[in-house]
Formats: sequence, structure tokens, C-alpha cells
Amino acid sequence: MKIKPSSYCLTPLIWVVIVLSSCIRDELHPCPPLQVMIDIQDKNYSNIEFVEQHTGLEHRIEENLSFRNYIQKLFYVLYNLETGEIVTVRHLHNVTGDAAMATVYLPEDLPFGRYGLMIWGNINSEEGIMSDGRFDTYDLHTGSVEGYDVYMTADELLYDEWHYEYVVKLKRLKGKLIIQAEGFPNEIGWSQKVVTHVMGKVDYELHYSESENVVTERSWGRTSDYVSNTYIAPSASESGSDIKVQLYDSPDMTAPVMDLEPVTATFKRNEITVLRYVYDPDTGTTDIFILLDDGWNEIINLEN
Repeated sequence: MKIKPSSYCLTPLIWVVIVLSSCIRDELHPCPPLQVMIDIQDKNYSNIEFVEQHTGLEHRIEENLSFRNYIQKLFYVLYNLETGEIVTVRHLHNVTGDAAMATVYLPEDLPFGRYGLMIWGNINSEEGIMSDGRFDTYDLHTGSVEGYDVYMTADELLYDEWHYEYVVKLKRLKGKLIIQAEGFPNEIGWSQKVVTHVMGKVDYELHYSESENVVTERSWGRTSDYVSNTYIAPSASESGSDIKVQLYDSPDMTAPVMDLEPVTATFKRNEITVLRYVYDPDTGTTDIFILLDDGWNEIINLEN
């Protein structure tokens, strides 16, 4: 039997029970409002303990901090699953307060029904998420740059007399690429990294699509050892993504002084990928290693 929305939570069946019982209520309480809290599923990367143990370049963070320690901006939309009508939109806003979870603010007079809830975290713009009232795709690497540590969830909610309290969890959409450079000449002050064939877009149902290249430029500060961190979407194919690194001695980066051999790695959502480039000044060679399940594996040992 389909229960129609009502301003009270008493169905005809409940009225019969009240009449037949000896207990008589003097006043009726309104239906409990729909309450939705936002939690975070991926506060740490899935392989954080392994990376911390083998490199010390990334450390596990506490999982009992306030919500805004992990996610600083939120955008969400509630819509009717049957009609597609958008019920409420909370535009991109800063997360405030020290609560462990964020609150979804909903209309108090929301009728019973089935709803869809789409939430984005740590995005820099709403552009692309909605177009003419319809949901679209979000560009994970706008302008072919790394962007932010983006989170998202899409949930279906049944709101009736018995279902009115929910906790939804945001998922991290990107992974992280860490590159550790060791022993390079002090004249190296800048680098450009091109990562090919990563997912470029994601829709409100968490479906990735399209292929994109990501270009990252870094200033080293003229040091022989340098570590870079890049938020990167999952690889667009099982064959992985290519990483091409060029090193420069001037900020205009017109001509590289070192053009390192490309390597291939497969990026995954919520996972850290670590590469280590070790330069030997005596031989002019660069050894490149990747951290895999069994530890460090050498990929390349070639002259530059």
C-alpha cells in the first residue's frame, strides 16, 4: 500500500490501534523531519600504512578530527527520484564548526517520498556539475592541472514514518602520486611532469569517463633532493598512465637540462603511488624505482 504524504505521522491503521486500545493520546506529534549527516569514508588512503612504513613520505592522519579538517567546502543537491524535480540546493560553501560530521539542511515541510542526494566536497567550483537544472559531469583536472582532493557521494533516501535518519559517506575520487628525487645537481630548480591517460570527468553516479593529460610544474628551490605530491585521477585504462619528467635550471623552463625516461604506473582511486628517481653524478644515470606490494622495484637505469 502506498502511503501518501501527510502532515502527521498517523496512518489509518495506527488510528485503529489507538481506538481499540485503552491508551488515548491527547496531542499528536508532527512527523520527524528528514535528517541527513555527512561523514567521510576515505579519511586516509587505502595503502597509507604500507607507504608510511616503506618511505616515511606520507603519514596516517587521525580519523576522529572535526569534519572540516578533511573537507573544507561542500555543495549538495536533493532531488525527487520519481519526478527528477530538484528540491533544494546548497551552493558551494565553507565548512564551519568543529563537529565530527556535517549537516545537510533540508526543508522542514519535505513530504514523504524517495529522494536522491548528491554531495561534492573540496571542489573549487560548481561549474559543470549542473546545467539547465540537469546533472552533468565534473572535470577532475580542469585546465589539465591537478586540481583538488575531491570527494563525492550519491545516495538514495527513503523518507517515511520509519526512515528519517541517515548518515551518508563521501568517497575520495582521486589518488596521489608522490615522486621522490635524490642526488640531482643543485642547478636543478624546476620540473615539469606530464601524466597521460587519466580519467578526466566523473558524473553524479560516480562513473568516470574520458581521458586527459595532467601537467604539473614545481619549483625545487635549488636542492638536490625534492619530493612532489600530486592529486591524480585513476588511470583511464588497465595499461596504466605514462609519467614524463623534465628538469630545468631556469623558471622559464624553455629547454630541459635533463629529460628523464618515461615510466608507466597505474593510478587508482584513494591509493598512493610512489616513484623514486635516484641520480648518480659519477655515471650520469638515473635509477627509477616504483613502490609495489613487495617493496621497491627498479624500473629504469639509463643514461640521460
